[in-house]
Amino acid sequence: MAGAVIVGLTRIILAAAILAAFLPVAARAEVGPLSPLENAARCSGSNGYAADFDGRRTFLWRPQWLRQVKADEKASQAYVKAGEKALRSPIYSVTDKPKLVPGATAHDYASIGPYWWPDPKKKSGLPYIRRDGQVNPERDGPEFDKDRLRQLSNDARDLAIAYYLTGDERYAEHSARQLRAWFITPATRMSPHFNFAQGIPGKLNGRGEGIIEASHLSTIVEAIGLLQPSPALTALENKAIEQWYREFATWMATSDIGGDEMRKTNNHGVFFDFYLTHFALYGRLDSVAANIVTAFPQQRLAVQMDRQGRFLAELKRTRSWHYAHFVVDAAARIATIGECAGLDLWSYELPDGRGMNNARSFLEKYWADGAKWPFPDIDGDKADAKQRRSKSAMGVKRLLGYVPADDKAEQTALSTWIP
Repeated sequence: MAGAVIVGLTRIILAAAILAAFLPVAARAEVGPLSPLENAARCSGSNGYAADFDGRRTFLWRPQWLRQVKADEKASQAYVKAGEKALRSPIYSVTDKPKLVPGATAHDYASIGPYWWPDPKKKSGLPYIRRDGQVNPERDGPEFDKDRLRQLSNDARDLAIAYYLTGDERYAEHSARQLRAWFITPATRMSPHFNFAQGIPGKLNGRGEGIIEASHLSTIVEAIGLLQPSPALTALENKAIEQWYREFATWMATSDIGGDEMRKTNNHGVFFDFYLTHFALYGRLDSVAANIVTAFPQQRLAVQMDRQGRFLAELKRTRSWHYAHFVVDAAARIATIGECAGLDLWSYELPDGRGMNNARSFLEKYWADGAKWPFPDIDGDKADAKQRRSKSAMGVKRLLGYVPADDKAEQTALSTWIP
């Protein structure tokens, strides 16, 4: 047992060393300290908002957001209704797959890339071919774990918020049962890696791009934080899940697949930084989180964003509206939890003036009328184009603190949106 602990600590130290070398020291030392707003809840390192939120250890979910939900009767009822539905959900496990992908065990998470389809010119369909923007429904089938993890994440969110709103232990207890199965119970737990995520049948078993699916693991971190006042998860169980996330973060920082994703110069690279920062904070690796946040402007904004605030790689996609917002959503998330490291990415500017404000200004000028979006976008030709655009922009607006001046309905929707 002691040997295993030493090995684990060695891997964490190695990961921290890699992240400390993410950029030269001069480039990592420019982000200024955060000036907390008066009377606002403070996110304090790996303790999150716990001190100002009655022990609830969230990092991304601001206490004022949850309090706004509680103050809105209609929104509260909707979240409690979702929690009631989640009480009827089953216990999920990666071991539920009817067959394994080559080289994987039953405990390994497995999925396929969303835009990869069987080759119609080949009888076997292998290897799959890419159709950008067209999602293969096979990825959400029972043969893969993507939908299971998504459902677990959705349930964790709904149950945690319902528990927060009502104090009813039923919600916390059911969530605890689901979390034990996925992260702790030896017979059903997921191994802490994504070696087989977003594979391409007939070509690759797993890719760096698969790390984008850690969005669901990120939501679960926040849900667990909201459950902390409940005894549903014991102290030892909470520590076991923290250890799982430390191991996953270490895998991200030290594996070939993680390294491949870290080097991406599009939304994948930005989300990589967010996930690793989030999981490091939850796993109580404060210095690792601070290293990533301080590296972010030079590592991502300087490379990917132009002076107009445009992330050019996303504007070349067939779903440019979605991806242009998606990447800024990721940047806004890391700026939000960067506050936990005491760092201010919101007001930071590169020497040429580029910063988060540029990204916001570029997108904001199209929010009143998405039809004026000048870039190729296959979603814009669909009957529900307006709804699709609104959904893509919702999380970004919430994270950026956008308040529409003359749309009461959108004001209400944004004020009760939990990203």
